[in-house]
Amino acid sequence: MKLWRSPLCRVALLPALVGAIAVVGPVPASAGPTTDFPLIIDVSTPADNGCNGPLRGTTAVYFPPGVPARADVEWRILAGEQPIRTGIAPVNSDVVTIGFDLRNDELPPDGLLRVDARARSSGGTVGEYGKPWNFRVSRDCRPLHVVSVGDSVMWGQGLDGDRKFAHLTADALTRQTGRTAQVHDYSASGAALDAPEMHPTGDDSLCAEGEGTTPDVFCQLARAGSEAASGGYDVDLVLLDGCINDLDPLFGIPVGVTPGTQDLTAAVRRECAGLGAEPVNPAANLPYFSGAKLGYGGRGMQAAIGKAHALPGGPKVMVANYFYGFETDNMPETLLQRWSEFVRSSAEVFRQAAMAANSVAGEQFAVAADGLFAQGGKPGDAELWMNPLGNEAASLRLLACPQLSELPPQCRTVAAGDPDVEGARRYADAFLMNPKVREWFGDGGPADGGFSVSSSTAAVGKDVSFDAAQAGGAIRHYEWYFGDGEREITTEPVVSHAYSGRGPNLPRLVVTDMTGRRSLYELDHPITVG
Repeated sequence: MKLWRSPLCRVALLPALVGAIAVVGPVPASAGPTTDFPLIIDVSTPADNGCNGPLRGTTAVYFPPGVPARADVEWRILAGEQPIRTGIAPVNSDVVTIGFDLRNDELPPDGLLRVDARARSSGGTVGEYGKPWNFRVSRDCRPLHVVSVGDSVMWGQGLDGDRKFAHLTADALTRQTGRTAQVHDYSASGAALDAPEMHPTGDDSLCAEGEGTTPDVFCQLARAGSEAASGGYDVDLVLLDGCINDLDPLFGIPVGVTPGTQDLTAAVRRECAGLGAEPVNPAANLPYFSGAKLGYGGRGMQAAIGKAHALPGGPKVMVANYFYGFETDNMPETLLQRWSEFVRSSAEVFRQAAMAANSVAGEQFAVAADGLFAQGGKPGDAELWMNPLGNEAASLRLLACPQLSELPPQCRTVAAGDPDVEGARRYADAFLMNPKVREWFGDGGPADGGFSVSSSTAAVGKDVSFDAAQAGGAIRHYEWYFGDGEREITTEPVVSHAYSGRGPNLPRLVVTDMTGRRSLYELDHPITVG
């Protein structure tokens, strides 16, 4: 189980020297400050995370030739300023694997540790310690409780049981933390973010129920809180999405014929952020099934995030945006543009909602994550798990499901896209690459932004420069996701990109180190174009 990833590569967790084994294979010596070396780039531990005894495992140390030439590497682990372990390992290759062993009683109460290393030459000369890295170790072996709330995307339309997103995410957390995970799934196909008529008294725990009703996200959260309290368990993580049904994924988002969705950016702010609703819902009397009838003018994502954090245990909250908006095959250009606008606008609203919720609470408990960098291969060849425009059978399926029948809600709602379990798993794994999520659940996270941009604003067609030098050395390649659907892979840490349309365009960078491990960096604000 991998426990930690460095902004430079992979960072060591808890080494206590047992032995050193040379690892073969060429290692690229990317440019970077000499003081960055030697780098601790990888760590592996048993799946039980030391719950039943000392924490043992191995860590890999990268030591490029000539920095300095063929020295020993001296490493140390500190709790505060107090070294817990130190050791010297001979450098017989560019990468050295070092075993470790740390007792439970040696961990500080808060679990915070720091590791760094320096070069020691054969003549006795000692260099400076390289860039340090902070990390937290948890020996908590109780199960993780994961609550899932949202609509058909979170529910996993077309996916079976343990292949749904919440279960796939829990599986990934189990691999990452060594702890078992229990999933409590309240998501429902067709759910709105907030349908006011479901709780006319203002009490979410008294949600209206009846044939054909689908609990909205706030009703789902109320039930999750009630069952956690009665079950006597704390919630560790809430997976949350919502608001797509409020905008009508079949007609409103792609075509704009649903009343109130013509100005899509304004509609996203209204339904996803809870801002700017008119007194009367213009879509209330649509002659076809649409969630836009229910969710108009409800509370936005920030309120849902706050309610999720109020569950027993004060859980972390991940607003998960599973949509990928830039597939072009068999999609008319006008529909592509509107779907892309929805994806980017909703992702930005979710990001701002998480930031605002954190600010109100005075703690970092919420993050907006997505799978916009989850595809593989060349740009544009991603298999989209679920897209209302990606399957011609969607409209036929809608027509085949009578609006007022006793069929389940998922039949009356758009069930677009064929099941793609591998795509779903790729998205779940991608969400856990988010730096905050890795920090919360023991796999660490980059200490800084990883890359910088030459400007936060740009004119259409003008280049913006990106520089990933601060991501460190020993990088195999850089995958740039510019936020507008364009992607580029480079072996150098610098690149430029010209935006052809308005945003919001939130750039991301995924670096792959020489061990094949990937680290995600995000700019803390979108690039404005226009």
